[in-house]
Amino acid sequence: MGIQIKEYMPRESLKPFVELFWEGSFNINATTPMSMQMIPNGCVELIIHLNDLHCDLENSNSWSQTPDYMIIGLITQPREVRFQNFVRVFAIRFKPEGIYNIFGIPSALLLEHYHDMSMVLGSGFQEFCHRLKEHINVVSMIQQTENYLLKNLQDRKIELNYVNRAAQLIRNTKGVKIKDLSNKLLISQRKLQREFKDILGISPKHYLRLVRINEVLRLINDNHFINLTHIAYHCGYFDQAHFIKDFKNITGQKPSIFMKDSEHFISRPGLTHYGD
Repeated sequence: MGIQIKEYMPRESLKPFVELFWEGSFNINATTPMSMQMIPNGCVELIIHLNDLHCDLENSNSWSQTPDYMIIGLITQPREVRFQNFVRVFAIRFKPEGIYNIFGIPSALLLEHYHDMSMVLGSGFQEFCHRLKEHINVVSMIQQTENYLLKNLQDRKIELNYVNRAAQLIRNTKGVKIKDLSNKLLISQRKLQREFKDILGISPKHYLRLVRINEVLRLINDNHFINLTHIAYHCGYFDQAHFIKDFKNITGQKPSIFMKDSEHFISRPGLTHYGD
């Protein structure tokens, strides 16, 4: 298939902010250019290139090679990514509200785009990346990264707030209603909507759709042998037409076509199971 991805859980103290770490190799044989569709996973990806060859992404209606240290903001529709050569990366997948806690950067500022993270965070971040690339194995990379993230978290002294709790409740509850969410958090629905959008860039309802479809994708990827109707119901859909519409909006394809052509998609919902 031309790609290899391995995922690793963060230590317990980082789990409220970081979904996982991952290392990936793309276009491994590099005999011809490779193009894939990157499926929205409801997270923010910080990708550190470990070799000098990078992928190509479209940004603001033009194609360009991605920077050494790239932050991909929350995306809500599939994006094409092209690999002209062999590309190897190490990455941190942040929960969309978590990157604000660690770096003070609202996901809303990164929505639907990628950016050069060294331009966003400056010389201290570049020094961290240079040190990281000196490590020869992923375990030591993760240890170095966790120490860096925890130091940033400690320096910022930001506590979890109701936006963190709202996002976590959405991830944990398949059929949550937004009005019930605000009642559980003891804040008004309007305030929740405003603050959630200010930090994540999308509404709680839109984020819920991303989370639901990613649980669908997780079940498909894990080869659960239940039909799509059962999967949709398990993930909080009680209307098949609504499920198919959401699925196509987020993946670009109907479920049956997606499953048939799954090798053309980068679909990595993560390690944290919906409802855990």
